Amino acid sequence: MTGSKVLDRDSDAGKTRVCLFATVLRADDVRLFHRECKSLVKAGFDVHVVICSDLSGTVDGVHFHAAGPANNRLHRMLVKPWIVMWKALMIKAKIYHFHDPELLIVGFIMRWALSKRVVFDMRESTARQIMGKEYLPRWSRRVISLCYRVIEKVCLHGISVVVANDRSAEEHKGAYLVRNFPEVDEELMANAMDMSERLKSPLVVYVGGVWESRGALVYVELARRLKERGHKFRLMIIGQHGADFGRQLTQMVQEVGLVGMVEVTGHVDYLKAMQVVSRAVIGLSILRPIPNYTFCLAGKMVEYMMCGTPVLASDFEHWRPYVEGEKVGRMVDPNNMEEIVNVCEQMLENPDELAAMGRRGMEAVRRKYNWSLEFTELLRCYDDLLKKAS
Repeated sequence: MTGSKVLDRDSDAGKTRVCLFATVLRADDVRLFHRECKSLVKAGFDVHVVICSDLSGTVDGVHFHAAGPANNRLHRMLVKPWIVMWKALMIKAKIYHFHDPELLIVGFIMRWALSKRVVFDMRESTARQIMGKEYLPRWSRRVISLCYRVIEKVCLHGISVVVANDRSAEEHKGAYLVRNFPEVDEELMANAMDMSERLKSPLVVYVGGVWESRGALVYVELARRLKERGHKFRLMIIGQHGADFGRQLTQMVQEVGLVGMVEVTGHVDYLKAMQVVSRAVIGLSILRPIPNYTFCLAGKMVEYMMCGTPVLASDFEHWRPYVEGEKVGRMVDPNNMEEIVNVCEQMLENPDELAAMGRRGMEAVRRKYNWSLEFTELLRCYDDLLKKAS
């Protein structure tokens, strides 16, 4: 993040002070920082963020307060929530807005013991996410998931809930639906490469968390098979990954002879990642059919659309209106490697349809899948909270 300066605590006098806090998220998290915080600053709020990092100061009008990085997962889950809560309370905000499920108990205490106005930002279905945790013994996942549902139901009583997908809004009555759509970037869209230029040096891209469940190994295998069929292209896998899995992925790239054709970049700044996407011929989102992914929309698909990049995605029912309904890409069975390769090849061999898909994606984002429309619902949530007695 750039543009840091010394924090001036009196610079936002007279504005409604809000505090967003998290223990897991990065300081430059797209939804937290680029969408919510920046939009709140533009809307006239005094915006503060407490997060587990060393960042302290003001970035793009957002005041960051360092809670220090966590030493490990256990430290983050058991110790950091209380440090983050304490620092958040020192800010004396009118609204406290938290993101991570492991802060549910903190949110409950702030609401009922300290009488604060509290918002929980529910990005995904955590109960379903637990069902897909490969590091948990299979027999334990259902038990842990059910326990989480009970804790969630108790802790969310009296707390305003913001959800990021349509199905969660159906499941949590009274929640505010604020989908994680991109903010329309007209400069990025205007400078997006024409499809005919993209096809001169074809780039296939994935952006997001780089895990096996999100298709990382599938993407490398796709590249291997396309190379065998004589296609010349590059594949970029962009996003944060664990050290062990990163080594596994890099080793696989080497073993199948794709060094120079496949690049695993690690974390890249959001705007730079979108610039890469705006030069790509296909954006990949071939996630495994685990409960959380089939339930929630992968927001990166809409970001591909904004960049005029056709989508190749898993054939999940909830995703179909976006991909096939808007005619911005193709859908495949994520467990059928032959189908994935064949459909990707068909896309690469049909430049006119690729160009049409890209144009339709941009138009759909301008018309209805954009952050400006979603942000009005977050403002309504805040307005409703501010009208209530503390």
